[in-house]
Order: sequence, then structure tokens, then C-alpha cells
Amino acid sequence: MEQVLFWRKGLFDSNYQVISNGYLKFSLNFGTWKNTAIATTQSGIYLLKSEGFSKPETRILNNQNETLATITYDWLGFKARVVFASGETFDWRYQNSWLSRWSLNNLKDKQILFSASAGNGNIHSNIDDDMLIFTGLFIREYYSRLLFGLIIFVIILFSCKNIF
Repeated sequence: MEQVLFWRKGLFDSNYQVISNGYLKFSLNFGTWKNTAIATTQSGIYLLKSEGFSKPETRILNNQNETLATITYDWLGFKARVVFASGETFDWRYQNSWLSRWSLNNLKDKQILFSASAGNGNIHSNIDDDMLIFTGLFIREYYSRLLFGLIIFVIILFSCKNIF
């Protein structure tokens, strides 16, 4: 069953809303300074909590604080791997050099394609799984924040170099 969803977020915030047939399906709200988020779906509330620097990972927790999935990141390849408690594994990666299309799939029968354009976009999915969809959006925001931080660091580095 193919479904097409629409997502949007504010220009200067990191709060996503996913819409299906004109109705809010779920929301994903990020913390301001940390890579943590709360996903509010019709089936429950989930916490996405990131830890570590040299080997970062994010755990997806339910409201009983049980780990449902773990996301590990490959910073150099701009890729990620999601491993669910059931053992099912999904690969996340960008599909183009503009970083405006990305996918999440298990390399078998489940695939979600995302696209972005100026704070909104579309989601094409062959499954109805809110957790996979908000996981794909979370990883995209994780890398967006990482790139933004890197750009700010480079700007500060070159500004300090020119001062001295």
C-alpha cells in the first residue's frame, strides 16, 4: 500500500508536523540545544535520545523507558543504521548531493522515500509505520544540525584567524 504524506517545519525551528489527507498524523519536536526529540503519534509518545560523540547513537524509547530501536551514525558517509529490538535493520542515506532527498529501507520489502524543499516536503512510503517515518525525519535533522554546527565552527575559525 503506497501512501504519500506531507511534512512541514518552521524555517528557524526543528519541529516537524506530518500530515495525511489534510489531518495531523504526528509531530516531532526537538530540544533546542541537544539532539533529542519527542514524537507524538496516535499510538503513543516516544523519546529519541542521542548520546556519545566519537561513536554517536540515538535510542528510541517508549513511555515505559524501554528501548525500541537504536540508531548509529556514519558521519563520514552521511549514513545511519536503525536496528529495532526485533532485530530488523534499516539503512538511512541521502539520495542526492543537495541533501534534499533521502531514504530509509530494509533492503527487502520496506522503503520510505523523503524529499525536502524549503522547510517542507513529501514522504512516499510502502508501509504504514509512524516510527519509521519519524526516525527518517529525526536522522535528517540530526545531520542538518551537524552540518550547521560545522559551518559555524569554520566561520569562527576563519574569523579568529583574520583577527590575529
